[in-house]
Amino acid sequence: MSSRSMRAMMVALALATATVAQAADTTPSSPAPAAGIKAAQMKIDSGDFRGAIPILAVYTKDHPNDADGLNLMGYSLRKTGQLDPALQYYNRALALMPKHLGVNEYLGELYAETGQIDKARERLAVLQAACGTCSQELDLAAAIKAAEAKPKS
Repeated sequence: MSSRSMRAMMVALALATATVAQAADTTPSSPAPAAGIKAAQMKIDSGDFRGAIPILAVYTKDHPNDADGLNLMGYSLRKTGQLDPALQYYNRALALMPKHLGVNEYLGELYAETGQIDKARERLAVLQAACGTCSQELDLAAAIKAAEAKPKS
């Protein structure tokens, strides 16, 4: 083998080794999007809304235009009684995806829970136009009915 061929092979080997080493050293700065949402959803599914909030805080900071993440944050905040921040997250998600089924359902539920039945009905109308009688529409309709049945204080 000539010295020129040997040198070319050594350079190629060095470049390949450097590339592999760099790839092995690369670690994501935050969990992959699906992992962050999945971890938060597991907390929510188990009723640990407070536990989901820090996960979603990181996720929504890293992915500020993910309507699903914003919606889950709004939901977790609402379920822990933090209605004003929940409203802000729902509105951010709604600005990104006006027909998002989950956002319209949960925002409508927030409105129903706070006695803003007209606003809850607006979200219900969006759901009816977007999905007919889907589960989100049925859930929000039930929440409105329950809110209307509550005695006024």
